[in-house]
Amino acid sequence: MTTRTSLLTIAALLVAAAGVAGAQDARLALIRDNATRDVVNAQLVSASSMRLPAEPFVSKALEGVAKKATLKSIRSAMAALEKRMKTAYDLLGPSATVDELAAGADAISMGVSEKTIKQMRDRAPNRSIAMELGVITELVARGVPAKKAAAMMLDLMARGATGVQLTALGRDVQGDVAAGLKPDVALDLRGRGVLSLLPPPPTVSNVNVRPR
Repeated sequence: MTTRTSLLTIAALLVAAAGVAGAQDARLALIRDNATRDVVNAQLVSASSMRLPAEPFVSKALEGVAKKATLKSIRSAMAALEKRMKTAYDLLGPSATVDELAAGADAISMGVSEKTIKQMRDRAPNRSIAMELGVITELVARGVPAKKAAAMMLDLMARGATGVQLTALGRDVQGDVAAGLKPDVALDLRGRGVLSLLPPPPTVSNVNVRPR
């Protein structure tokens, strides 16, 4: 890479970063209360020190403002989010995307175990698993026991289920539950249907191991 190309690349990154920062500042301007804005800014500094993305915290604060939550409630909600985000970061690794970290935090909030999230990462060490985390979170939210949802998701991931298949699974289970079927029964029914379309899981020797 030439010096000129390097400078152009750096300039492009700076412009992109400035754009993100500008969008964030614009969203923070929606918080009219100075005390609340100060609390949010302090939280963003704390998150940055842990290498956590700012966007989920800004969204959480704006959600609280929209609901007319007290300053104490907003502070508490962001502190809880920071704890979940930090746990997700530790489980998913420093290369995790913002979407993955947010999805991991949501999964933790719904009772998906840290062990499950780590196993999901190990199933797919080199790509985003934000979608898979979103699906398992939705399954648990619909009443599927967390352990049962975890076992099914890990099996599906090991056998190469696609994003389309997993998204359809979540949607179909949701529809079945709305129609009156028990959540665990719905997952068994729909999960077996997807598994029947997939090849057997690879042998242990063929499973990718996440680089340390």
